[in-house]
Amino acid sequence: MLLARQLYFEAVKVGDELPPLVKPPVDRSQIARFAGATGDYGPLHVDEPFARNAGFPSVLVPGMLTTGFLAELASDWLRGARIRRFSTRFVKIVWPGDVVTVRGRVVDRRFEPGGKYAADIEVWGENQRGELVVRGAVTAQLFYSAEDETRQRSGQPPLHVTQAEEEERRARLSRSTAPARPAVGTPRPANPKAAPVPAPKAAPKVAPKVAAKVAPKVAPKVAAKKAPAKKPLAKKAPPKKPTPKKPAPRPAKKQAGKRR
Repeated sequence: MLLARQLYFEAVKVGDELPPLVKPPVDRSQIARFAGATGDYGPLHVDEPFARNAGFPSVLVPGMLTTGFLAELASDWLRGARIRRFSTRFVKIVWPGDVVTVRGRVVDRRFEPGGKYAADIEVWGENQRGELVVRGAVTAQLFYSAEDETRQRSGQPPLHVTQAEEEERRARLSRSTAPARPAVGTPRPANPKAAPVPAPKAAPKVAPKVAAKVAPKVAPKVAAKKAPAKKPLAKKAPPKKPTPKKPAPRPAKKQAGKRR
């Protein structure tokens, strides 16, 4: 989680939160390596039968190991600042297999005499269930700016800035920001150097008597051309009923003549 950019006091604000650091699950080999590095071979941390006989379900993770997690978070975030004070308090036991997440927040920043600038940070750690297991406090001393760092590293006295001067500088920067863009539809201000735009000529006035004479002569003709008269629709005649055909007359039968 190491960040490349140097952290300066002018960029730190009260309420800034440190990016959380999530550690892998603590296993027994990590506990053994920590015991070998620190020389702390407490039986509660490395001897399983001893820890069970003492009433614990398993060995305990050393408290100084979780303290190292807090120190890692603070030192990575401060990036080159000087840590003047670091204190921790153990709240809950950490067991093998727990995932510890450490967090931090800036709670105070101070202008100290002699061109020194300090920040107070609270740090804490939680397990995978969100339970608080360890908490601490860090006080760090920072360079005010890149200019202050260059001066001190070259052997010159530090840059002296008071809180009033810093507030005045921030107010000056806020006033010098670019104005907001005008909203859509806002008319642009007139340019005094631009040539005046001639006003449009008004239409010639027509005498009311002339208008009255011309209007009735033209309007009916135009109206007649534009709107032709509609022809009335012819009514449809009712359909004729078919006349029944008369049957053809039958031919008369011939009577045979009587023989004499």
